[in-house]
Amino acid sequence: MVNIHTLAPVLLALPLILTGCDQMDSLLTKKSASSASQARVIRVTAVEMTPHTVEIQRELTGRTVASRWAEVRPEVSGILKERCFVEGDSVKAGDVLYRIEPDTYKAALDKARADLASAEANLNVTRLRERRTASMLKTKSVSQQDYDDVKAAMRQAQASVQACSAALDAAEINYRRTEVRAPISGRIGLSNYTVGALLTASQTSPLATIYQTDPMYVDVSQSSDDLYSLRKQLGKNNALGNSSPDAIKTTLTMNDGSVYPTPGHLNFTGVDVTQSTNTVTLRAEFPNAGGELLPGLFVRTSVIMGKDTHAILAPQKAVLRDLKGAPYVYVLKDGKAERRFITISHAVGNDWYVTAGLDMGEKIVLNGVHNVRGGMPVQEVSEEAMQQAGGDR
Repeated sequence: MVNIHTLAPVLLALPLILTGCDQMDSLLTKKSASSASQARVIRVTAVEMTPHTVEIQRELTGRTVASRWAEVRPEVSGILKERCFVEGDSVKAGDVLYRIEPDTYKAALDKARADLASAEANLNVTRLRERRTASMLKTKSVSQQDYDDVKAAMRQAQASVQACSAALDAAEINYRRTEVRAPISGRIGLSNYTVGALLTASQTSPLATIYQTDPMYVDVSQSSDDLYSLRKQLGKNNALGNSSPDAIKTTLTMNDGSVYPTPGHLNFTGVDVTQSTNTVTLRAEFPNAGGELLPGLFVRTSVIMGKDTHAILAPQKAVLRDLKGAPYVYVLKDGKAERRFITISHAVGNDWYVTAGLDMGEKIVLNGVHNVRGGMPVQEVSEEAMQQAGGDR
């Protein structure tokens, strides 16, 4: 049987022993937590955000438009006698395209010439009479009234000559217009009338249409809101507002994805907004010596709207995406990694052009980014140290 007096000192010392054990456990726990915290510090490399110069481009859709086009219409009425071109061929300004039956206009021309000859003969007679009457007036052989009558008849004969001359000019113009000529150079389309058709002067339906396709225009539409925000963002570096339009280069992509080999330039920027679509029309001009571009094609153009001289470029390997596809980076802040969502516009080489979410001077994680989580302690090291440690694992 255990003596109670023997166990008393042991029982009295037991609380002291347990207290010492608790203190030892607390020290071990703190040391273990400190070691674990040090072990969770991730070594990474970082890149600082510095200003770059980036050209701001916009991909816009539109259609090709002939630089010049003209509808051919008759200026006199008559029966179509002859068509003088091959549909689809190239024609030059002044080439005869159609001939209208000229007999009626030839007769009118001959009559106008005869009327002019008669008026000129009458003028010659009255001019001689005026001279004789003037000499007789000096000798008082005729009265002043007789001389005034002869002089008035001469002036009337002169006016008649002028009227007949004008009528002759009109008859010659109408006679020439029986040959319908090309108003511009270009390629002519289908003929809407055949030989034997009755044509009328200034009819609403054209005989044919001529298209001048070198150079070729491309009309595109841009949102007025986007244009306003770009001008506000770029300020003095806005190409549309601070340089001549022909200094703004453009490229053309066909509907099948192929790129038109010759670049063009911006030729016109709209001065008003289309109210129904809230867009502004831009017009680009492209050389088309080979005739590859035809009017009415659906195309895409890339227009350089200006330059951002304080652009932020983030390396593509430093940019991650969440499950919804939203891009983000890890920013170094107070020795920890801060998850930051960003807005990107387009790729510039191996970088992303960042339009929102980052400021100049901030550092983002580059190598080791896949081992980092938001709020995790990180240690920035050099590229050499990272490579010696095994790189981005």
